Amino acid sequence: MAALGRSLLVVTLLGLSACAEPARRGAEPPLGGRTSAAAFVYTTTTGEELSSRTTRGRATAIVFVTTYDLASQLLVRRLEQVVRSQRPRVNAAAIVLEPPKYAVMAEAFRTALELSFPVAMADQGIGESGPFGVIDRVPTLIVLDRDGSETTRRAGVVSEGELRQALAAASERGFALDP
Repeated sequence: MAALGRSLLVVTLLGLSACAEPARRGAEPPLGGRTSAAAFVYTTTTGEELSSRTTRGRATAIVFVTTYDLASQLLVRRLEQVVRSQRPRVNAAAIVLEPPKYAVMAEAFRTALELSFPVAMADQGIGESGPFGVIDRVPTLIVLDRDGSETTRRAGVVSEGELRQALAAASERGFALDP
């Protein structure tokens, strides 16, 4: 009888969590959504600055990753392919959600995957709040428009087509005074 009660509890909890998932997805800004500009500053593995100031003026794809996750590796490779062919030009960066002591691993990640865009270490870990709010899954893609406002947020691996669409939409947004 106790086993039956535990089974019902597990099924109920699973059902509730399944119902909660669409609500979480609904909270993500839709393609074309708009939030206020993000203010961020990170140091890349090569010692350069990656910030809202250095990315302003172009659509920017930021991917939050871990170095040991295959899905993270797949998404950054897809992003690399898109960035190389994207017109108009866009910015891209990877933010590694691992302790700073693993910066050597992050640089090896960038080198091994032959990434042309910067890789930086975050000052927060998975599930902690930072300049982009809580990132609770990796990989997570965030696309910013030319002003630095978030237009897209997607958790998991996205296709090259979705990347292109999100970056194209973000490239058309921002700088309200533009004709």
